[in-house]
Amino acid sequence: MSTGNAYDRLRRLRRWAGPVEAAQVRRFGRSILSTLYRTPVLVLETTGRRSGRLRRTTLAYHRDTDGSLLVVGGAGGQTRTPDWVANLRSQGRCTLVVNRLRREADATELVGDDRATTWRQLREVFPRIDQYEKAAGRPVPVFRFEDVDGDG
Repeated sequence: MSTGNAYDRLRRLRRWAGPVEAAQVRRFGRSILSTLYRTPVLVLETTGRRSGRLRRTTLAYHRDTDGSLLVVGGAGGQTRTPDWVANLRSQGRCTLVVNRLRREADATELVGDDRATTWRQLREVFPRIDQYEKAAGRPVPVFRFEDVDGDG
């Protein structure tokens, strides 16, 4: 059994646990899991591309030297691309909650040399992302978030 398939089987659990974790991050700036794994997390708020409903997803991030935030869509090796990726691809604009602060951001999916350079950087921060990409059997998207107001 591959990691991707096992992860896909946990989808129902993640649908229940996801909102709980997002609420913890919005309220306290961290979640139990992010504290346990010592990983900074944010809440990504998008509008569902088909439903039009507000969607909240908790994601690990890395702050780049220019102040932008970097996120990968590896989903722990899930074989299907996460819904939040498709929502961002259709919209670009989103809301982030970082350290309990809400802010509008523009999302850019990195491609080509930008993605390759950033991937090498993120590999040092998140050593398992190569494993996630291999288990998923698909290229893992990388997004850069920049504040609309430009204040980092």
